[in-house]
Amino acid sequence: MSEEADTQQAEHTSLLRRAGKNFGKLLSGRGVAALLELLSIALVARTLTPDYLGYIVLTQSYVLVVRGLLNFKLYEVLVRFGVPLLEGGDKEGFRDLLRLSLFIDFASCFIAMLIAVAAAPLVGKLLGWDAELPVLTMIYSTSLLTYGFGTAKGVLRIFDRYNTLSIQLMIGPVLRVGGILVVMAIRPDVFWYVIALTIATSIGNAVLIERGWSELKRQTGAMSFKGFSLRGWNKRFPGLKSFIGIVYWQSNVDLLPKQIGTLLAGTLLGPAGAGYLRLAAETTKILSKPGSLLRQVLFPDMVRMWVRRNPVFGKLLSRALLLSALFGGLFTVASVFGGSLVFGTALGEGYAKAGPLLTLLLAAATLELLATVMRSAGYAMGHAGKILRLHLVSAVIYLAAFVLLTRMAGLLGPGLAACVAATVPLAGVGMLVLKSMRGARLGQ
Repeated sequence: MSEEADTQQAEHTSLLRRAGKNFGKLLSGRGVAALLELLSIALVARTLTPDYLGYIVLTQSYVLVVRGLLNFKLYEVLVRFGVPLLEGGDKEGFRDLLRLSLFIDFASCFIAMLIAVAAAPLVGKLLGWDAELPVLTMIYSTSLLTYGFGTAKGVLRIFDRYNTLSIQLMIGPVLRVGGILVVMAIRPDVFWYVIALTIATSIGNAVLIERGWSELKRQTGAMSFKGFSLRGWNKRFPGLKSFIGIVYWQSNVDLLPKQIGTLLAGTLLGPAGAGYLRLAAETTKILSKPGSLLRQVLFPDMVRMWVRRNPVFGKLLSRALLLSALFGGLFTVASVFGGSLVFGTALGEGYAKAGPLLTLLLAAATLELLATVMRSAGYAMGHAGKILRLHLVSAVIYLAAFVLLTRMAGLLGPGLAACVAATVPLAGVGMLVLKSMRGARLGQ
């Protein structure tokens, strides 16, 4: 019994170290990427007025909204269904899953590009944009052709290629900063900034797809679509259709309210208001990006541990929550004293008013960071549908509060709305996870 206990303890320690190691790899890449993204918007802000910065922000938000409507988060689907297939030795089933994922990937990004280009003039009229904005959005919309990287991300995560992912996470931001510096040196104009961002984003996405394909070929051999059919795939993978639907709506609930909020800010506060919101939101990615990565790293191992009823599940969850709370609290407190000073000094006095908004958004991001960790556990337990409903409620609350509080409190409104909405998923998912853990017999 002692030898068996020692073996189990060694396995538990190995799983914790593995999750921590993978998170560290991704965090190093995403941390650098987040700083580079913040640098890129800061460079643009120094050479453009808040209104023209708002033009770029509205262009990017529009494209992200369209992408969100056709983004199925396929890397989560691959992890959820691919890991059990590989654990069970069903390599052919895994290849069938990959074929389906690749088909959805490329079809969705092509359709998204067509919709984005065609709808830009109409959206511009509905939101009261200047004549220049729809043209900018149509240009940037062409980058959607390279957004079919869900399968690539899933493959790299399943096979623990986190070093590759870490490096790739920095490529796009490096290219964007480089493109912006070139435009600054030659002609700092909003049109050329959009051109540079379009090219850099497309190249960064293409590199990720290429890395995923290379790893896929190394692990499974050359992929062929010979004999591929869309018929019967839901019977081939029971529960897949339902999970795709849940993850699809979950990704939209995560993304669309905030991007729509940016578009609303442009309508309620003008392009400059959208620029201030984006500047503050980009800074909060110091928290939100590690949170997203933490969930992606935790999810595969939590699925494995929950299936095995491994007692390390609870230890991993509690450590991730503690780390998230300390990390978020540190940045929120720092922003109270230095947010306005940093923005005003680095970007110009006109941007200092974004400081209080930054503090509110960091507080909301801390709550979201904790909820993100809990969501990984909830997904592994099979609560994806309930979690989606909680986030739907949160999204409705956010948009309603956004409009109401922005009309009442001006630029502080978006931050207050984010704080109010963030409490719903954290409390709800936390209750679901605790209830399931109490009913499970981990390690027995």
